[in-house]
Amino acid sequence: MTKLIRLAPEGSKGLAPCAVVPTEALLPGSEQPVERGAVELSDGETTGGIWEATPYAERFDNYPYHEMAHVISGRVIITPEGGEAQNFGPGETYLMEKGFTGTFEVTETLRKFYFVAA
Repeated sequence: MTKLIRLAPEGSKGLAPCAVVPTEALLPGSEQPVERGAVELSDGETTGGIWEATPYAERFDNYPYHEMAHVISGRVIITPEGGEAQNFGPGETYLMEKGFTGTFEVTETLRKFYFVAA
């Protein structure tokens, strides 16, 4: 084993249906997104891979992870509680700290590389 993983926008074995977004976190008027993903690394403390979702909006209250994500395609608006909205699109990267509270709104079907740590 080489301990090296090449990340591809379509995942090493393709993207499979998944369900990450909890229904109770959806903002009023938002529909449950169609989600697909590929987990390329998961060791119990960290997880990394590719995730995709159709437009939706949810609220994070005390997000339980540190998350670094790089947008492959689509757009997302992340608004910290009491802060200004930040818009991320293709080629842009964000780091969301554990404990984040605010909203996460996918405005165009989003595909991203992500890495989360508890």
